[in-house]
Amino acid sequence: MSDARPWHGGYEDGVGPEVTWPDGSLDQLLGSAQAKWGDKDALVFFDRAISYTQLNDLADSLAAGLQDLGVGKGDRVSLFMPNCPQLVIAYYAVWRCGAVAVPSNPLYTAAEFGHQARDAGSKVAIALSMMYPRVKEARANTPLEHVIVTNIKEYFKAPLKAAFTLLKEKKGGHRVDFAADANTHDWSDVLADRSPEPVAVAADDLAMLMYTGGTTGVPKGAMLTHENLMANAYQTREWSPHAVEGEEVMMTALPLTHSYSVTVSMNHSVSAGYKQLLIPDARDLNNLLKIIDAHHPTYFPGVPTLYSAISRHRHVVGGKYDVSSVNWCISGAAALPPEVKRGFEDASGGTLVEGYGLSEASPVTHAGPLDGSAITGTIGFPLPSTDCRIVDEDSETQLMGVGERGVLCVSGPQVMKGYWNMPDATTDVLRTDETGKVWLHTGDIAVMDEEGRFSIVDRKKDMILAAGGFNVYPREVEDALFEHPDVVDVGVIGVPVDSPDQRVKAFVVIDEGKDVGEEELIEFCRDRLARYKIPRTIEFREELPKTFVGKILRRELMEEERAKQGG
Repeated sequence: MSDARPWHGGYEDGVGPEVTWPDGSLDQLLGSAQAKWGDKDALVFFDRAISYTQLNDLADSLAAGLQDLGVGKGDRVSLFMPNCPQLVIAYYAVWRCGAVAVPSNPLYTAAEFGHQARDAGSKVAIALSMMYPRVKEARANTPLEHVIVTNIKEYFKAPLKAAFTLLKEKKGGHRVDFAADANTHDWSDVLADRSPEPVAVAADDLAMLMYTGGTTGVPKGAMLTHENLMANAYQTREWSPHAVEGEEVMMTALPLTHSYSVTVSMNHSVSAGYKQLLIPDARDLNNLLKIIDAHHPTYFPGVPTLYSAISRHRHVVGGKYDVSSVNWCISGAAALPPEVKRGFEDASGGTLVEGYGLSEASPVTHAGPLDGSAITGTIGFPLPSTDCRIVDEDSETQLMGVGERGVLCVSGPQVMKGYWNMPDATTDVLRTDETGKVWLHTGDIAVMDEEGRFSIVDRKKDMILAAGGFNVYPREVEDALFEHPDVVDVGVIGVPVDSPDQRVKAFVVIDEGKDVGEEELIEFCRDRLARYKIPRTIEFREELPKTFVGKILRRELMEEERAKQGG
């Protein structure tokens, strides 16, 4: 399967089977962008524009400041912020020092942040002021030597900064006092008025520890190199042959502490001279829509829940906000329901395709073509310079044929070096074949058609063991329920949890103001699913537990059910 690579025949015009990328450190992307597009806007944040020259100078200043604090090659630096200019500056400054970025989910508790900083061995943390209390609480049990604190208002325009200081800073928890805290520094005090000392960084040096696995178990630090992330940025660029260097406007709404946004939004944009619109909280739809309406993004990576919320929003439906500037969208993190795809494409006139990836692959490995030929319900084709194959579910050693389901495996320059300090877990997912090629075993169940197009069936670990020995994959039940016009969100698990004889249970969110009952939804499924796949029970919720990027946490639903069983 991997040798034939039938997917190359499905690539749109202008996309080649292989891609090349610059050798060396990721911070070179910013240096090159400054040289080529220095006066162009690199970032827009609450209507404050920062040019590529300004961004590069700020990264230089912070890198020099980090070196003054003792940060050297290979040291880990935790980044604990939502999307803001400081986070972009920090990434490139850390890489310019030869250090390793350790992004932390802005929603982390003190315990979660502390565990990650301790596991990574972070030497320095850079945190938004409103998150600093969590860092302070966790700090004693971490190796952190220094903490840098920055305020969200740092790069606001002057009028907005003044209004924020007066009306929102204290009330919103942004004003913190750390003057008496040892080795804790204000952002502006760390910025040095000079360039950093140059550091030799090789392509295979570690650039980022991206913690993953939170939806299925204990988070693990995926070790991503400069080459992994650089290659993936250029693979996603190759996938967009009609995008124009120095002209596109990127909607950076997904958190830049997630690998998808780091690659598809940030590194992709900087490598191509795009303008990025930084959105600190995509859940604030009114603010997001105002920014779309004012700044006209052309490229919008996202997740299904975000696209669905936008297309259903009353001000989009009513025509107050115009989203027609959006040309290309690649949806990740979760399956893209057909209804969501149709709804957003109708609202925007752009092309929305499903993609696929995982943090262990920097993260993108597949996407539907952006020329309108993508097939709904599939994740499209492997990206250029990416190989794929499907192996049996039991031993994960036997190759499966066209149309046969099995575990998806990928190989390519974007695949991680391994898990940080977890050799056994690394050996479990990175396996070398007889030719010496390393394959990442994703744990996701997939099938490939004759044209080399892949479809995800579900996660192997989430499979439901239904009555009579049948296997049910939650995604197919979720997809069926999503066809109901009033269903907004769905999560499906097997109950009793951990039992070898389970029944399907669905957790459903219904559109506001609609009246839909359990019997109606169960009856709705009868024409769409085999009897053993139909939910036995449906629980209605106002919302479902999700990751920060919108992936439903089935693990949390299972834990809730397990607690009920124990009770």
